[in-house]
Order: sequence, then C-alpha cells, then structure tokens
Amino acid sequence: MLFTAPPCQKPGWFPTGFGLKDHTIFWHAGYYYLVSIYLPGEAQFAYGRSTDLCTWETLAPILTERRAGSWDEYAVWAPHVFVENGVYYMYYTGVTNHYTQSILLATTTNPAEPASWEEQGVVFQPDHPGDNWQAGQWADCRDPAVFRIGPQLYLYYTAADETGGIIGLATAADPAGPWRDWGTVIDPVSLPSISREDPGEAAWQSSAAYMPSRIQTNIPESATLFYAHSSYYLFYHYSGGDEVYRIGPSPAGPWSKPRTIAPGWAHEVWTDQAGQVYTSYLTSYAVTISPLTWNMAFDPPRPFIGSQVFNTILPLILR
Repeated sequence: MLFTAPPCQKPGWFPTGFGLKDHTIFWHAGYYYLVSIYLPGEAQFAYGRSTDLCTWETLAPILTERRAGSWDEYAVWAPHVFVENGVYYMYYTGVTNHYTQSILLATTTNPAEPASWEEQGVVFQPDHPGDNWQAGQWADCRDPAVFRIGPQLYLYYTAADETGGIIGLATAADPAGPWRDWGTVIDPVSLPSISREDPGEAAWQSSAAYMPSRIQTNIPESATLFYAHSSYYLFYHYSGGDEVYRIGPSPAGPWSKPRTIAPGWAHEVWTDQAGQVYTSYLTSYAVTISPLTWNMAFDPPRPFIGSQVFNTILPLILR
C-alpha cells in the first residue's frame, strides 16, 4: 500500500539549539502540534506546530515553572495528549528532587496558545498489589499513554514493582480519574541491581540545567497502543535497547511474543487527517516521522516502517 508522502524527503522536527526526547503529536485547527521533553534540562516541554509534518514553527515552551515541594519540582517527562469533547488532556510525568515519579495532568481548550495549558495536579500513582512505589525515593511511574476504548479509558505507564520492570495498565471512566491500577500487562522484566545514566544525553551535560536521567537497564518504557486489522498492537522499547511490538486480542492482551521494529525508539503511532497511519520516533534526540504500513503476508499483519512493503516468498511460506 502506497502513501501520499509529505512534501519533504525526511518528515519530522529537527530543531537546532535544543533536543527532543519522549513526545506526542496531535491535531488542532489546521496544525499538527508536537510536545516533547526539552533538552537540556528536562525542566519544560518543547512545543511546535506544522501544517505538513516537514516545516515546524517553534512555539514558546510550556509548563516551564518548577516549584519547590511540587510533584514536578525537578523535571517533566513524557507528555501524551488525549483529546475528547474539545478538551485537550496532556498527561505527563512529574519528577521530584528525590526522583519520585507521578502521572500529572494539564488541560486546555486552545492549544494554539502555549500559555493556555492549565495544571490539574497528580492523577495517578501506582497502588496495585506488589507495587513498590514510595514517595521520597526513586519510584518509577512515567511514560503515560491514554486511549478511550468503548466506555473505558486505558492508561499505560512504565513502572517497576516487586515482579520487575513493567508496562502497567489502569482504567477510568473520566479523563481526570479516578484510575484503577491493574498492574502489569506484559511479562515483567528482571531488573539489574545497578542503574546507569543515559549515554545518549552526554552532548547535553555541559548545561548547568542538565538533569541526569538515571534509568534501569532494560526496563520497558514509552508504551503506546494502536488498533488495526481487528487486533491491538502494543509498542514499547527497552531502555538502552530496541523498540518492540506485541499483538493481542484486547487492550490487556494476552500478547504475542515481542518483535523488534526499527529504526528509532519511543514510538508514537497515530493517524493523520487523511487517514494515513504514521509513526513518530526518536533518532539522535530529534523526532523523525514515517508512514507505518502493514505486511499483509502475516496473520495478523505485522507493522512495517516505511511507505511500501516488499514481500518475499518466505513470509508466504510461514503464513
């Protein structure tokens, strides 16, 4: 299946002077908007918009105020925008000086105005049986992604509990919650006893505002969900490792074994205004955008990054 390509060879946002990390893309009044972790510092969100996914207008950063004693006093990570009934809900990770992480919410009805985003406070912290989340210490609860499926909202998040590193799931009827925490939806990942900083951010460490991103190796991060071909596709990546996807019959699985999808990491999968499916992902701390197509030689179809799938006889034999 061929797609109508954007008017440039390499769609995406490649700013100079600052870097991008975990991000979200949404549509409003003739523009695609992109919100991302801002590097260096991770203390605000980069904000930009584009009509064609190629040329981006840099807007004023958003959520720039870090207040002592707040749940996001140190940093803000991993935004995700969910739109419903004319309200734009931005879920994001707040980080304290002790690296305690929580899911926070900001809202607006006019995202064209960066200053219109209003903070709503904490909406989620893990409380499922076996969780080890605790305020005042490093506590994993980040990378929110929210989707409505029927009457329920589904919140996917990254955490670590007594079983290991997890992609957690919580549900609610209202975007502001309350959320019921169900715990992990994938097989937990065993975690090492040590942690490390992300070496990819070394280029930003010269800044006095740089905040080290201490991450546990191989913890699953940045989950997103997409429904296609009567199946749910759960995308995520392992910190310091590959982006993978799993396929399941419901938003909670059960899931197929993980398969690698390349290139990039921290993928977001979304549909543009013409109904074409795209994935946006990180490459060298910028956001690259590419069509996401489906290899129909498999059942269920497998996602493929690029504008065209070239099948060989091998997938047909495997099918």
